[in-house]
Amino acid sequence: MAPTGYAAYSNAVVHTTDNKERILLMLYDGAVRFVRFARLGIEKKSAKIRGENISKVMAILTELDCALDREMEEDLVENLSNLYHYMMDLLTIANVKNDTVVLDEVERLLCELKDGFAEAERRLRELRDGFDEAAEKISACQPVIEKAQMQGGLHIAV
Repeated sequence: MAPTGYAAYSNAVVHTTDNKERILLMLYDGAVRFVRFARLGIEKKSAKIRGENISKVMAILTELDCALDREMEEDLVENLSNLYHYMMDLLTIANVKNDTVVLDEVERLLCELKDGFAEAERRLRELRDGFDEAAEKISACQPVIEKAQMQGGLHIAV
């Protein structure tokens, strides 16, 4: 049986949102990985490795900051933006001073953000699963409802 228009729409919305959440988590993973490579660059005294990887983390943080929906919860968005800028400042210090301790702080913050978003994504997925189950039950009842309406036996007060 083909999905109803509503079921098809909700399925498309879920998959589009899933992709955004997956991309967000992948960006955090990449940023953490590049921080670790930058640390290796400092330990190996390689300005090239350090600089390239710090630049990659900066690019990710810049994209994350630009992607913030400024129309959403203003305080939350502002705090998150400030945190991204703080990490960029720390990365600049780490790059100039070859400071792995500062990189450790950036990595810790990135991991905390990633863990928080991963938990939110997990909870959202659980809600969606419940929504999908309810939508399936409604779809299964649709023929019965239509039949009752055609027979004049179903009156719903709105």
